[in-house]
Amino acid sequence: MITHLTAAVLLFFFVVIVRKYARSLGSYFLELGVSIITGGLLLTEINGTFGYNIILVGIVVTFFGVTKIFKRLKEIAIKDYLTGLYTRYYFFEEWLPREMERQKRKSGKGISFLIIDLDDFKTINDKYSHRIGDKLLKYVASEIIKNIRKTDCAVRFGGDEILVAFPDTDKKTVENIVKRLEKKINFQPSGTPGRIFLWNRDLETR
Repeated sequence: MITHLTAAVLLFFFVVIVRKYARSLGSYFLELGVSIITGGLLLTEINGTFGYNIILVGIVVTFFGVTKIFKRLKEIAIKDYLTGLYTRYYFFEEWLPREMERQKRKSGKGISFLIIDLDDFKTINDKYSHRIGDKLLKYVASEIIKNIRKTDCAVRFGGDEILVAFPDTDKKTVENIVKRLEKKINFQPSGTPGRIFLWNRDLETR
């Protein structure tokens, strides 16, 4: 009995400690599962079989919660929270090595790279506020995502730098995509005349 009560108390404190982190990751199942296990430990003192069955249910729920948390952590690691673009970590650790291997295996046409740098972005943040700067970044990112293929990879490379990788695409096709993007993107916050950023681009095909 003492062992079960001790385990129940430890699990209770575990729930209290991790609950805010579990919830911030979008999963209530870990907290629920551990709570069920705690209840099951206490119930074993009244009805052993029933208590152990409750513990098994709690373990299943906890496992589901942990799975959801790991999935959410994976999303955080590969997607930029503001723009929805991929992160540098994902690009260098997963996408690029996998694509280079695929290129070798399939004798692909190579990868074209487009680098987009938003000019005077710090000035925009200072003059119009970071909220406008964030809105600008999200707008640019959404237009890029809409105008590239699913096989392409758009990466938030720096604060105001975006890299887009186009596998198996020739230079002419990438230049056409750039022209289309320049026509699509004309961000104009309320009260500021004209365009507030310029495009710099650097194309390289190999």
